[in-house]
Amino acid sequence: MHATIHPVSAADPVTTPHRFREARPGIDGYRLVSATVTITLLGDRRARYEYECQLETLGCVPARYWCYHLPADTSELDDLRAWDAEGKLSARFLPGEAPGTRLEVRLRHPVHTGERCTFSFGYEAAIRTVVAPEGASRTVTFADWFIFNIPCAVLHLCVELPPGAEYLAAIPASAGAAAGGVAWRVRALRPLETVTVTVVYRAQPRSWREWLMEALGWG
Repeated sequence: MHATIHPVSAADPVTTPHRFREARPGIDGYRLVSATVTITLLGDRRARYEYECQLETLGCVPARYWCYHLPADTSELDDLRAWDAEGKLSARFLPGEAPGTRLEVRLRHPVHTGERCTFSFGYEAAIRTVVAPEGASRTVTFADWFIFNIPCAVLHLCVELPPGAEYLAAIPASAGAAAGGVAWRVRALRPLETVTVTVVYRAQPRSWREWLMEALGWG
């Protein structure tokens, strides 16, 4: 059996959580009361990431921005959006001195000590997969990891499979595997603690048009 690896990018700037943590110190004075991350797989090579965060300020410095560091080059990121209950928020990608890309969301109002703020943001990104052909179909393994530099009381993670995909396995064992998606819940995350997930699924056979686009480098 031959497996094909689709890398994040040719110049993948951050390759391990260890390197990522070395470049991103933890921050005091804030915490995530909850965070929900939904990864919608758009095929073997790209995914849509959406986050819903409830941020609380514990220290004396109000939160005015949400800064989140992504282990990917800016060339691999696209379609950034941010919003809250009142509407659209300003957001941007910023290449930094450390490896990776900084995602910055400007909050609508400063979040002072003891206050909480709920907001969301999303983007598309290249993903790392291992694809193993099995006759007409193929088995796809998707893996990713997440690190926040502030504590998170509860993190909900969900990976939504491509249409028609058949769920096969997940590591760690999923807290819930329903049609079309796999979910986990992680509690009491420390700053810079790594959460890693892997999902294996069987994808539908590609159409002749998809095969042609990949062969020509358009996929």
